[in-house]
Amino acid sequence: MKHQDLDPKESGAHNPYRVLLQKLTGTYSQRPRVKAAVNVWRKTARLEIDAIVKEKDLPHAQMAKHRNQTAKEMFARLSVEEREQWAEQAKDEHEEALEAWKAETSGDLSTTPEDRQR
Repeated sequence: MKHQDLDPKESGAHNPYRVLLQKLTGTYSQRPRVKAAVNVWRKTARLEIDAIVKEKDLPHAQMAKHRNQTAKEMFARLSVEEREQWAEQAKDEHEEALEAWKAETSGDLSTTPEDRQR
């Protein structure tokens, strides 16, 4: 396999041989982390955040910084109840991701053709 054939965006976490190698060597993929409530919320407000940042007419290199800052400011303006709901949703998403991670790392390798092809 040539270097250019490797996709840097693909972590290989779904590769059954990688899982087997991790089991044999005792090194496992990273456990999922809990996302901040603001990061879960900002996915739903992406268009609004982008519109506000684009109005500022900033250089491209500063866009990410200002998107993050705008999202935090907008999230802080939400009511306490709404912020708590987003925190609860972040917790729920983490629990789902954790269950999927545990199933992937602790179970037997799948024998379905779809999983083997991945």
